[in-house]
Amino acid sequence: MDAYYQLEQSTLFLCNLFILVLLISLNVSILIIRVRTSSFWRNDPTEETQVAHVVTDSCIRCRYTDCVDVCPVDCFHAGPNFLVIDPEECIDCAVCIPECPVDAIRAEDDVPADQSAFIGINAELARVFPAITAREAPLPDAERWAQVKGKLEHLQR
Repeated sequence: MDAYYQLEQSTLFLCNLFILVLLISLNVSILIIRVRTSSFWRNDPTEETQVAHVVTDSCIRCRYTDCVDVCPVDCFHAGPNFLVIDPEECIDCAVCIPECPVDAIRAEDDVPADQSAFIGINAELARVFPAITAREAPLPDAERWAQVKGKLEHLQR
């Protein structure tokens, strides 16, 4: 009976140790995520925002919505001929970037200088355009406009 009791206690100890290791690894993962998105690494220590992604010039007059299907938080908003990302909703997961067939989505920190106006445009129009949560057909002349550069003048608000 004593040998069985000792075996049961050692098994219980190993189970508890395994659970403890799992809990610690889970807490470390959560901590890493929090540190990555916290203001600790940013210039303004009072600001609690993460880097959002930005839809740039290439989307205008195309409006492919492949990116919308993969977004886990539904941060996309659709205008008449352009998509925007709500910077308040974007969680910086980057799953949308490879889905865009015209390479229109960039991390805010990676937006080229000549496209920097789109950071403000996304924030502004996300408050105006309705949210989009499912893929829609691209605009009828999307293929014709896909490789055109400098389309800001065609943006319909």
